Amino acid sequence: MATRREILKWSLGALVGLTGVARRAEAASADDLAIVVASSSPIQALNQYELKKLYLGSHITDPAGERIVPFNQAPNAPDRIAFEHNVLGMTPEEVARYWIDRKIRGQGGAPKAIMPVDLLQRVVSRLPHSLTYVRSDQVLADVRVIPIDGKLPGDPGYKLFL
Repeated sequence: MATRREILKWSLGALVGLTGVARRAEAASADDLAIVVASSSPIQALNQYELKKLYLGSHITDPAGERIVPFNQAPNAPDRIAFEHNVLGMTPEEVARYWIDRKIRGQGGAPKAIMPVDLLQRVVSRLPHSLTYVRSDQVLADVRVIPIDGKLPGDPGYKLFL
C-alpha cells in the first residue's frame, strides 16, 4: 500500500508530466524575457518580425480581428532596455528619437508604459487583445506565455533575454 507521501509525489509528477509548460518554466532562465498575454487571449504565437512591428507602432490584429495593444515596462528598466535591443535592435536613445520623429509626423505614440511589473501583468490579464514582456521567473498565473518564432523561454535558440 502506498504512503501518503508517495501518492502526493505521484500526483505531482503526473501533473507536471501533463503540462509541457511547467517543464519549460523550469528550464527557462531568470534572464529570459517571456511574452505574455491574457489567459483568455486569442493570441497563440507571434514571430519576432510581428513583435517588432507592434512595438514600432504598426497595427497588427489577432485571430479575432482585434488590434493587438502592446505595453512597455518603465523607460529605464533593464528588461525594457534588453527587449528593445533584442527585438527592435535599438538603444534607448534611438527608440526615443524614433517616437519623437513619429509624433512630429502625426503618426501616433509609443506603447504605454506601466509599472511595476505585477501591475503591468494584471492590466494585460484583463485585456485579451494586449501583450507585454516580463522575466520568465516573474510570470503571474493570470497570464499566458506565448511562443516567439515557435520557441518559448528555455527552448534552445530562444532570442529574448537580458
